[in-house]
Amino acid sequence: MSDELGAALFEAAALIALLVAVALPLSSYVVAAMEGAPSMARKVMGPLERGCARIVGARPDDSMGWKRYLVGAVALTVVGMAVLFAILIAQGVLPANPESFPGLPADTAFNMAASFATNTDWQAVAGEARLSYFSQAVGLAVQNFLSPAIGIAVAFALMRGLRSAGAGGLGNFWIDVIRAVLYVLLPLALVGALIGVAQGTPQTLQPYETVQLLEPVGVDAEGNVVEADSPEAVQQVTQAVVPLGPQASQVAIKQLGTNGGGFNGANSASALENPTPLTNLLQCGAIMLLPLTLIFCFGRMVGDRRQGRMLMAVVIAMLAVAVAVCMAAEYAATPQLLDDGAVYVGGVEQSAGNMEGKECRIGTGETALWSVFTTAAAHGSSNGSMAGLTPLSQVVALVLMGLGEVVGGGAGTGLSSLVGFVILTVFIASLMVGRAPEYLGKKIGPAEMRLAVIMVMAPALVMLAAAAVLALVPAASASAGGDGAQGFTNMLYAAVSAGANNGSALGGFEADAPWPNLVLGLEMLLGRLVPIGCAVALAGRMAVLKPSAAQVGALSASGPLFAVLLVAVVLLVGALSLVPALALGPIALATA
Repeated sequence: MSDELGAALFEAAALIALLVAVALPLSSYVVAAMEGAPSMARKVMGPLERGCARIVGARPDDSMGWKRYLVGAVALTVVGMAVLFAILIAQGVLPANPESFPGLPADTAFNMAASFATNTDWQAVAGEARLSYFSQAVGLAVQNFLSPAIGIAVAFALMRGLRSAGAGGLGNFWIDVIRAVLYVLLPLALVGALIGVAQGTPQTLQPYETVQLLEPVGVDAEGNVVEADSPEAVQQVTQAVVPLGPQASQVAIKQLGTNGGGFNGANSASALENPTPLTNLLQCGAIMLLPLTLIFCFGRMVGDRRQGRMLMAVVIAMLAVAVAVCMAAEYAATPQLLDDGAVYVGGVEQSAGNMEGKECRIGTGETALWSVFTTAAAHGSSNGSMAGLTPLSQVVALVLMGLGEVVGGGAGTGLSSLVGFVILTVFIASLMVGRAPEYLGKKIGPAEMRLAVIMVMAPALVMLAAAAVLALVPAASASAGGDGAQGFTNMLYAAVSAGANNGSALGGFEADAPWPNLVLGLEMLLGRLVPIGCAVALAGRMAVLKPSAAQVGALSASGPLFAVLLVAVVLLVGALSLVPALALGPIALATA
């Protein structure tokens, strides 16, 4: 077992190192693109950028204050949500619907519209079973570009506010969104889609295909698959429907934009969305690419690359611990799975460890790595069942989400949350040494601290509030999918995932019901808009402050000591907020 675990940890370390190596030069390109610097890409895409700017009436030289910038971010989120809601309820009469799917119920459409507009991509229904090609390509995929673009725009507004010498402007929101889509998301997604098509992911508007099974199977009275000649079989199945559609294009942007979700209900465990080892590697790496890239962008934007390196070290350290714990837990399995040694989980001629909910072609190690990446990056996609993870791995996933998009986080929003924790750490550390708190040469006052505290605490508060409603309202708790600690874990995971704009879920939770749809939809909106509002307001506050020369003996916010303090604050404020809830759910399961 130790050999398989060691090999899996080595592969994970190699992938993380590769991502960091790619993120460093990519950050230079992203900063140049977002700041409008001359480049070959601008020569090609410049006319399209200017055309889009004219359509929305935006000018690059029209730098906005924080209120105008925030209004733009909220307006685009709300309008995008409204358009997607209309598409989902009207899909039955819209084109590109070869399977003749009817429109979704209002509560399901509201939940899904809120989900994709907030970069959560929580899906209460399986896409291939309920959504038309039009809804997938024009509704969901468009939001998969716009929602991460909003997050990237807000992150750059915050970076400009920290860099500003007192001018007060944060840039133009509409120009930032256009540039994020045209120069960052679209080219990367195009490359990913082409690789997906080359590897076998469908990209077509042809109807679903019916194929003959190589070997018939039976279905018992409860709907479970059994042997075709089993006495329990009440029906024999000889054919299967293969969902097609424009999948490759949506899979590419869902991974790159930290969106999650998926064309198919099985997500990246599906052989259609994730057909080969190459696609599995590239999709897993794409989850963390932009979050890590934006950390290096931070160092470049504020003029101190040591800041970017320090933040990267903090993120990689927490990510490495999560990967190690999750992989060790999955390879060791649980006493219940081992059954006192009666069940073999070794690696001879089979995948090692806990194979519950894993794709045999993917295995334990790559599923464990993906589960860490997807919950750290507020992503939500999966290549295996999250419910099949051991209780300890589920604790890791919940903690990563409960930290509030700090260990990578969503595209842009993760960096903003991390900066909020940095400011909180600066304030605490400065008080400990008896000095006035300042960051990047700017004084941190009460107003800035209030915004930072709300920004880092809001996700945990909305998570716990939603979990309380799901647990206490009988109509909502009926969706738990289990009793006792297991049922509470299902509800808690759903609430934490929605509040963290993550979108992953445990299989036992019955998501598509009116109460969960309403509660989780509202939670997704609050979990997205409140931190974004605080980030933009904080950017505005910092933008009007003029930097001053660092005082002798001032606290260094880029050294190893500060990095340790930052990790401590993140864990104390973020993780401990959920400890009582974790004790009632996955921890109780792990110790049962």
